Amino acid sequence: MHPVLFSLGDYPIHTYAVCIATGFIVCVWLAARHASKVGMDREMILDLCWWLLVMGLVGSRVAFIATNWEQYWYPCVDLDAFNRMFPEQALAERDCTLVFQFWKGGLVFYGAPIASLITLFVFMRREKLPALPVADVIIIYLPLGQFFGRLGCLGAGCCFGKPHEGALTLSFPRGSMAWDQHVQEHLIEPSALTSLPVYPTQLYDAFTGLILFGVLWWAHNRKRWHGQVMVTWLVLYPLVRSLNELFRGDEDRKFLARIVVEPLNALLGLAPGSVTFLSTSQFISILVAATGLALYARLRRIPMTSPTGE
Repeated sequence: MHPVLFSLGDYPIHTYAVCIATGFIVCVWLAARHASKVGMDREMILDLCWWLLVMGLVGSRVAFIATNWEQYWYPCVDLDAFNRMFPEQALAERDCTLVFQFWKGGLVFYGAPIASLITLFVFMRREKLPALPVADVIIIYLPLGQFFGRLGCLGAGCCFGKPHEGALTLSFPRGSMAWDQHVQEHLIEPSALTSLPVYPTQLYDAFTGLILFGVLWWAHNRKRWHGQVMVTWLVLYPLVRSLNELFRGDEDRKFLARIVVEPLNALLGLAPGSVTFLSTSQFISILVAATGLALYARLRRIPMTSPTGE
């Protein structure tokens, strides 16, 4: 965990923000280069990517605030209530700017691709050009953004795993989100210097992104219909995300229900009583995968008009 990468004078440069920015620059450069090779307008793609960044950040931030609304509403309108609800985060004065402080790890990944895909289709409709060929190119690089973003999560200390005694684990320092949660759950003493060892779920998700990137590249090189690469992501990412959720231990992600499936816990080596389903992200995964399957049934029947997608 290394939340601040360096400082410029008194201004801290957060690792999370640097990773997000790095991921965006790398992905946009690769997407624009790819688009040019298949005959798409490079300038249009760069313009589109700018809007995808803006709306992706907005979507991921809105998704986080929606699942943690009390941590943003009360500091602004009822400070006493907030300090009673979250004594470990007690504030001396009202603060209505917390909703904008995304560099502290307050983003939900799912909000970004959902908002970005909507933006892409609106943008291409405005341009009066087909959206699916462009989506098939852009979405190849989304998992690379996922890779950099999860490295940022590791730096910020968010999205950590459940406690686990094993060789491949991480411990977070005193004052981290994992340490704070373990103290609140009476798993460690307040005098402890580190959290319990936990699954490195940030790294699981990061390297899953690299694997998905390879799969999407393979799918693009063998595509037979417009939207095939996009649908591949819509179906595969929810599967791997739902699996990773089984190992997540952070309570900020919220649950729609707390379902324990002991046989699955035993199979995966999770502690007895560990919540298996249904986190907010697992629920969204069901909706996204269902959308992907519905699009697969519809789009695969429409042949491409050209091999480049133009």
